Amino acid sequence: MEKNITEKAANREVHEIDAFGTAWKEGRLYRVLVEAKSGGGGTRDLFALLGRKVYLDAGLAVLLHSTQENPEEKDLLLARFEKRGHAVKSCSVDDISSPQLIAKLCEVDNRTVSERMNMIHSLQTWRYAFWTERALLHHLTREAKSLGDRVSNLLTARKLLERLNECFFLFDCRDQARHLYDFYSKHPKLTVQMIEERRKMAPGDELRRLSAEEAFKACVYDGRVPEVQACMYLEHRARCLLLKAAVDMAMIARVPTTGFTLMDKLVPPSFTSFAAQVARIPDPERLPQLWQAYILGWGGFIVTARAEEEYEYIGLEAGLKPEQVHVGLKAFDKLFPVDGRAWHYKQDDNTGITLLKMVPNVFRWLGVQRRRWIYGDKEFFRGLPSLGREDCVKWATCGYELLSADIQQARA
Repeated sequence: MEKNITEKAANREVHEIDAFGTAWKEGRLYRVLVEAKSGGGGTRDLFALLGRKVYLDAGLAVLLHSTQENPEEKDLLLARFEKRGHAVKSCSVDDISSPQLIAKLCEVDNRTVSERMNMIHSLQTWRYAFWTERALLHHLTREAKSLGDRVSNLLTARKLLERLNECFFLFDCRDQARHLYDFYSKHPKLTVQMIEERRKMAPGDELRRLSAEEAFKACVYDGRVPEVQACMYLEHRARCLLLKAAVDMAMIARVPTTGFTLMDKLVPPSFTSFAAQVARIPDPERLPQLWQAYILGWGGFIVTARAEEEYEYIGLEAGLKPEQVHVGLKAFDKLFPVDGRAWHYKQDDNTGITLLKMVPNVFRWLGVQRRRWIYGDKEFFRGLPSLGREDCVKWATCGYELLSADIQQARA
């Protein structure tokens, strides 16, 4: 799922895509375009949506509206679209929470959608996840404008966001890979560089009096400095996009075996090898959904004592069996090796939690909140050692402070 994607021409914004979902289903690429309107959305909006649907090669386009305007006129127009083979739907925001409607739009059975909504609270969690993402990126943009001349890595992180945006409109997965590899060849450790630069250069910054090790711990483990949290998120988002590009390459049989096309020669050899590894993983088509859900919706961690149960719940959201989730989460170590070390680790043996590295605390908070909904407060916290409970409280505090600040900013 991609959101708030802006296409530019000659450095000017042409239009913005509210949301776009992509998934492989039984060897078929399924794409859904979503446009949201604060009002009713008239016939002009439907025609504009149809144009974007054709342009983006989406199988389905959905117009979400808060009020209903000229329903008969819109129904007639939608019927004409359907006769011409264009799947376009108009839905009220009040109806979009219906399991039956979600199941129909996403081509999933009603029972699965109901279980995701009621058992693992997917709808609530994703609403908070998208809010958290928006708040982080707004903070990054503001700080880049304010301190960009002194902390250049803020501008670099902003460029990474733009690069991810540009990748959406590159319809060949090999082009997407080249676009991202080009960026990372120049900025291999963006988060670490930003922390160090802020520590040395930003006037009055809370990191100024800390050593390099203390500053790293303050940002990565304690969740200080929201723009660093945003940078960590963007780097994980880039990894997920590379994973998606590799899955697309594998699914459409573009992993070269004997001959190479000109396009294949332009792709970095490391990505070709990466895609070949992805192709060897059983059922790779759902890996992008798994990793997006795991980082944004589950906080990038596993409660060790409940590991099998959590694999089952995560699998329910991603459409995978528990054993597939286990294999899929281990895939990060093979696909994105870091000096021979594993991506998952235990910060302390007494926390009772296994963590994915470099996940922002504000997203770990979403994993805490979701588990509170699923297990209940007493059951969840009682099953954790004291250090694990302290970590969860710390993560929740980071999330609460970010969203509270976002509310205050909106009111100002």
